[in-house]
Amino acid sequence: MEYAAISDKGIIREQNEDSWNIVLDLNGNPRAFIVADGMGGHRAGDVASRMAVEIISEEISRFIESSNTGSSLFMVFERAVYKANDEIYRYSLECLDGASIGTTLTAGIIEGNLFTIAHIGDSRFYIVRDGKIKKLTRDHSFVEELVEKGVLAQEEANNHPLRHQITRALGYEEQIQVDFCKIEVKKRDIYLFCTDGLTMKISSSELLSTLLQEKTLDEILKSMVELANERGGDDNITAIAIRV
Repeated sequence: MEYAAISDKGIIREQNEDSWNIVLDLNGNPRAFIVADGMGGHRAGDVASRMAVEIISEEISRFIESSNTGSSLFMVFERAVYKANDEIYRYSLECLDGASIGTTLTAGIIEGNLFTIAHIGDSRFYIVRDGKIKKLTRDHSFVEELVEKGVLAQEEANNHPLRHQITRALGYEEQIQVDFCKIEVKKRDIYLFCTDGLTMKISSSELLSTLLQEKTLDEILKSMVELANERGGDDNITAIAIRV
């Protein structure tokens, strides 16, 4: 399995509020992939994304190192996601006088031949299989709801003034709903985790043609970031790509 990651603050933003990590097992094989985008316009968005990534990474690493047979990795993963929500929410109450902060989260764990994805917010997970690309996550955003109702076309949504307004986020509320899905890992699959700084500037068809290029994943991700920045770079850009 080949994998690569990249994170860039873009051209407009003063700081990078995205966070990411890849958790390895004791043999150096990747077991978890995590991407988070701190909520822009809120205090300490970078803190929220970093806390989410660190808490989930630590819980998974602790489980892997303990060789605990009493739980499954999925159970640990699920608990870690909700623990991250609790910790971020409590941090906002105790350290920010209740000011709301939050982060998107799109993360995945590999357990045997299954890939389990956890998702909240508008960061995304794509699968490329048999020459086709498919988005397996649903954006929890105001404009996505308008697209689903037929009020907006997808092209209009990408340029809508409220395109960054999300309806669900980790740490923003005490009680949250996280989407989980499972897919079977197959040879020659390509997976992409990314924040909206990438997908607001590059279409699905462009992502597909770029991911299918016979280049290293590092080269592919760098070319994606360059293109997103050429088209404005008005948000942070983070992506993890995996080839089976």
